[in-house]
Amino acid sequence: MTSHRKVHALVDRVAAGDLHAFEELYRLTSPKLYGLVLRLLRRPELAGEALRQAYRRIRAEAHTLRPQEDPVCWMAAVARSCALDMAWKRPVGDAFEPFDAAQRGEDPLASERRSPALIRLLACLGKLPEERRRMVLLAFYDGWNREALSIYFDAPVAAIRAWMARSVSQLGECMGRRT
Repeated sequence: MTSHRKVHALVDRVAAGDLHAFEELYRLTSPKLYGLVLRLLRRPELAGEALRQAYRRIRAEAHTLRPQEDPVCWMAAVARSCALDMAWKRPVGDAFEPFDAAQRGEDPLASERRSPALIRLLACLGKLPEERRRMVLLAFYDGWNREALSIYFDAPVAAIRAWMARSVSQLGECMGRRT
């Protein structure tokens, strides 16, 4: 990936109608965004369509990016939104199945090379109760929303929201400490 300043400058140029900047923005950011939408949709043909929709929206809405915003996060939010919209529009017979083990790809957490931050995060995740750890991983690693978590954990959405907020707060406190 590249610096956020460079991506922000490209988005600004896209907002001004620069097609070369749009091509460069696509070249630099599409692998990351494709990975995100593929992780959510789990089907390459759907992920490709969601990515096309995302870049159409990014181009149309480039002028809305504020100077203090992280452009990659903004683009990821647009891509995620397009992927989720696509997932909602699928026919019932083609529903998203988060439990299909045959579709699992290579697990980046299983890699032997881990950064110090990842090691610290894994240690902090280990301090959460098992159910909360699973909830956080399903939400942030597999892209599950609160409604799906509510069904899986057989709990009201409000409870899921509170548990997630508490768990994320605990992780933030733990990550803030150097252990």
